[in-house]
Amino acid sequence: VKGRAGEKRRPGAAVWLVAVSVLRTCVEVGVFVLLFKLSRPVVQNLISSRQMMNTSFDRFRLVNTYGAFGSVTKQRTEVIFEGTNATRPDDPEAVWQEYGFICKPGRVDRRPCIISPYHYRLDWLMWFAAFSSYKQHPWLVHLGYKLLKNEKAVLRLMAHNPFPDQPPTFVRASHYKYRYTKPKETGWFGKGDWWHRRYKGEYLPPVSVDDPALVHFVERNKWA
Repeated sequence: VKGRAGEKRRPGAAVWLVAVSVLRTCVEVGVFVLLFKLSRPVVQNLISSRQMMNTSFDRFRLVNTYGAFGSVTKQRTEVIFEGTNATRPDDPEAVWQEYGFICKPGRVDRRPCIISPYHYRLDWLMWFAAFSSYKQHPWLVHLGYKLLKNEKAVLRLMAHNPFPDQPPTFVRASHYKYRYTKPKETGWFGKGDWWHRRYKGEYLPPVSVDDPALVHFVERNKWA
């Protein structure tokens, strides 16, 4: 009796293996051709100036587009929260101090941060809020309310609290347009500001912790 090493493979088994290999190759080529054909509109959408995100281009939804952004804005606007201990928000002598976030632009002399591997969700939401009014982002009003109470859970999400000893009497939010400074403004090896910002206007009007409208808004949303 011959050992297994000496046995010859039967012709039928060899033919069967070849047939299976050919069938597998045909299936793989067929899938490739199918995906290639279905991917054409996806690729065309990818290089288009008007991308459609999270969209299907075939009835079976085999090949789709996915992404958070089809394009990125060319201008950067930011919402800046400020507080004061003045008794009246319209007092010309009132000193408004700026809150600092962990990563999003704020002070113009602060170097841009490295986000990875963390995702600073509050900073990210603040960036989105700057695209529209606070009325489309009611959570911003809630954030202002928490700042008026020096809520520790909220302040842990921020880099700088200008009122560590006692809460401010008023907080407000201003709207700014940001851009990077240019070498001719700071010098190639200068130590000047990283950002240049221009005031666009008031974003959230000054509110106090006992403001009736604010208290009603917070209670209605069960945020108290």
